[in-house]
Amino acid sequence: MRIIEIESTLDKQGKLTIPAHLLGEMGLVSGDTVRLAYISKSSDLPRNTYSEFILTPNGIVTALSEVESDVREFGIPNELLEAANIPFNSDIEIVCADGAIIITGANLLETIPDELYQMFVKLDISPETVRTVLMSGGVLDEQR
Repeated sequence: MRIIEIESTLDKQGKLTIPAHLLGEMGLVSGDTVRLAYISKSSDLPRNTYSEFILTPNGIVTALSEVESDVREFGIPNELLEAANIPFNSDIEIVCADGAIIITGANLLETIPDELYQMFVKLDISPETVRTVLMSGGVLDEQR
């Protein structure tokens, strides 16, 4: 997928002319209704905050769902995780090499700064407890 950008100039009445061939590529013909979408930081004042807009034939929700349908998800069967001794809810690391994709269990303890890890050691907090807290989003299950 690519984003193509063209440059155009507003006429003296402040109107923007979009070349007919571009509209044709969108499947639009004379008389069709289109939707113009833009982003506003404010829910009260509908201002075009970023000075950009998107023109769609069917609305932004439809356009975004079409983009999302191009996204491919990758799932790893539980049986493979078990065979590799990777816990079901653990983070994984994927390394791509020439002719290979290597999937390993990520060591969450390596993701925290060494100073913080050393503080846990001094406080006599076990590595397994730290790993459990990291995997649960930062809180122990009994504290939820």
